Amino acid sequence: MRIVFVMIFVVGSVFANSFVDAITSGEKEGDIHLLFDYTSSSPDYTGTKYQDNVFLATSFGLYYHSAFYGYFRAHIGFRGAIPLIQGSRKSNFQGGRGDAARDFWDTNKAMLARSYLEYFDGDTSIRAGRLEDDTDALTNHFDGLWFQNKSLGFLLIDFIWINQQGTVLPRELSGFEKLDTKYGGAYYLGATLDLLSFLKLKLYGALTPQLYSFVGFKVALDASHATASAGILTGFEHKNSQFRDKTSLLFNVDIGYKYNIFYAKLGYVRTGSSVGMGSLQVTGNSVTPFFYFGGDALNFARNVNLFYGKLGIDANVIQAYLVYGYNTFNKNQYRGNNDLWSAYGYNTLNNNLSVDYKKYSQGELNLYFDWKTSDATNVIFYLLNTHGGKASIPNLTQTGIAFRLGF
Repeated sequence: MRIVFVMIFVVGSVFANSFVDAITSGEKEGDIHLLFDYTSSSPDYTGTKYQDNVFLATSFGLYYHSAFYGYFRAHIGFRGAIPLIQGSRKSNFQGGRGDAARDFWDTNKAMLARSYLEYFDGDTSIRAGRLEDDTDALTNHFDGLWFQNKSLGFLLIDFIWINQQGTVLPRELSGFEKLDTKYGGAYYLGATLDLLSFLKLKLYGALTPQLYSFVGFKVALDASHATASAGILTGFEHKNSQFRDKTSLLFNVDIGYKYNIFYAKLGYVRTGSSVGMGSLQVTGNSVTPFFYFGGDALNFARNVNLFYGKLGIDANVIQAYLVYGYNTFNKNQYRGNNDLWSAYGYNTLNNNLSVDYKKYSQGELNLYFDWKTSDATNVIFYLLNTHGGKASIPNLTQTGIAFRLGF
């Protein structure tokens, strides 16, 4: 990140007048959130995310991007959070002590948000710094480099290098951590081919040396009222992976319909019988229909079969959706510490993966509602509930409400 800021100041010192004009002609935005969150877990496992907790916190962000100076412009942003009330100040999470530390890590109450130097000439885009955009197979925020080219109008090429990753959101500030690899992070290469105006083919792969790699493809249709997609990711677990020498899998297919402000979707997701999604969930993916903080059966179990449905509204004033999914799966046991599995003492002996052939099931409901009460204010409500299968994964009820002021 430091080299990005050095480059900005070097350019500014050499081309002072025009550079200052570009900086002062940019756009700014900010927001303040007041967030209340309550979670109940059954069973309750102290020291993991599966424990009862409640907190009230405020989260705030400031963002600015310059106008273009030639082909370049700069983005900079910051986010911070302050816990106001906590049900317990002694609870323990990966992010620290206190109920709010589950989402707002003690070491990251203020941190750099979307901040990068951008080059764009119409066909080629290069961004270096802290990035918040995502792809089908990479959804976490990361520090690194993103190169895109569309010189051929029907073909988009993506190359991404990830040095470290984390989360910078109004409802979560987590630590940025380097991937466990000897050779400088993760490397991603993707191609999106426009077969027709309504039909795309995507091919992509990634290598995280000594940790894991994957290859995949996706076909996506988006017509006037109908949508559909199908895709598969196959992962190969390397020697530093918890799933060493195993193969992971993620397959999905969905169909949807949209009319005016309403939309609906039905989908099916399948993961591998050996280690499920394995390390494919490390950098996130767009396959899961659930909240990014939900979908634990899909993310962590193996041999998952998930059927789900989604109903939503996408209007200027209201954005809302309801998702319900039903998972059947086998328990996934692997070595090493993990926020989910260490709660059960699933670290296995002799560095071997153990197998559980018992079949479990769990349903999950997600409800999201965002009401734009004015040009500057929003009221946001969310509810997550899982039920059944608590012998393998605890059942959670998590609900929250946030009040947003934008400026």
